[in-house]
Amino acid sequence: MSEPASPHVEVAAYLLGKLEPDEAERFEAHLDECADCRRHLEELGALPAMLAQAAPATPLPDGLRARTLTAVRERAADAERTREVEGATEVEETGPVEAPVPIRRARWRRRWVAVAVAAALLFALAIPAGLRLFGGDGGEVTQLTLVAAEGIEGRGQVNITTTATGRSFDVRIEGLAPPAAGSLYELWAVSRQDTLERPQRVSLGTFTVGADGGAHLRAFTAAPADQFPLVGVTLEPVDGNPARTGPRVLVPGPPG
Repeated sequence: MSEPASPHVEVAAYLLGKLEPDEAERFEAHLDECADCRRHLEELGALPAMLAQAAPATPLPDGLRARTLTAVRERAADAERTREVEGATEVEETGPVEAPVPIRRARWRRRWVAVAVAAALLFALAIPAGLRLFGGDGGEVTQLTLVAAEGIEGRGQVNITTTATGRSFDVRIEGLAPPAAGSLYELWAVSRQDTLERPQRVSLGTFTVGADGGAHLRAFTAAPADQFPLVGVTLEPVDGNPARTGPRVLVPGPPG
């Protein structure tokens, strides 16, 4: 088992029930002695209920959880070292009993750093589907899910970044069977009113999958988001016809 983290950072994991039984027992014993953790637990206590009412969680990007936990542990260790230094300073103080202003400010900063770290951990452990975020380029990010059509296996996750110039799509596909010879999968931006008889969709390109049934795709379109808000995948013959003629494979999942 890895070296346990500082107990002060276990508030979020404890709230979400992510601690092992022995870790939870140690943290509960720590709570009896730590007013800061009891306060943070109370401040963050409503978050699990809020997350429980959100849409189903989506898979995290590769490495995000590990990077977040590493950053949390490093921040907790820094805060612990700061606490030890400030504790020694307080012992040496010969003035009034009330802590000097710099120490009180450091305590305030430490308190809110811990709350921010715990909130970040909650976010990293459970990102709901359909959640709107902001990308690094300032665009709004929408997360969508793709589910298998009837009789098909597979699923997908789509991050759509919307900017003033259009929408970029980051798509991860899992569990699709490789297409038969002479056919390819096609990714579409789709209208809610789209039907085979009256198609309302814009192609985002064709693709195939590896032996594991997975693919990572990136696409872009300037087609209006309000007109083509959904994403889907069909299986199409390689016949040069740009229209959809094949069956649906992955369809939009339940809205978040």
